[in-house]
Amino acid sequence: MSISTITDTLKHAFGLVEAFRAFDSNNDGLISPVELQGLMESLGYETSVQDMDGLMRLEEFLAMNMEGMDIGIAGSLRDALQELDEEDGLVTAEELYQVLVGVDGVSLGDCMSIITAIDGDGDGSVSLEELRLILDAML
Repeated sequence: MSISTITDTLKHAFGLVEAFRAFDSNNDGLISPVELQGLMESLGYETSVQDMDGLMRLEEFLAMNMEGMDIGIAGSLRDALQELDEEDGLVTAEELYQVLVGVDGVSLGDCMSIITAIDGDGDGSVSLEELRLILDAML
């Protein structure tokens, strides 16, 4: 699988995370049926509040929208994240590369592309929690 395919899939997943958070108007990590309807309609789905019951967590939303997507190295990435230091809760391309050396032929440039694909604020790092969330939704 090419790095561009991997990064495109990760960008899509990160966009879903951002969309969820934008519609989580009270920032409680849950989407109400009314919030979910607005979110789904913004993504091009036709739905109604009557089709939904209860609240949806981000994990459920990602799983629902990422089902069947695989970036080829999602399992390797998720396993490698176990080795990362969670002190600051962030992952840089260099840190990712250190734990992926020799896995599936991943280069430092590949790791930079992966981090850049989901680095919403452009600071050169991503949330370890968000990265885990995205990878878990793919597996």
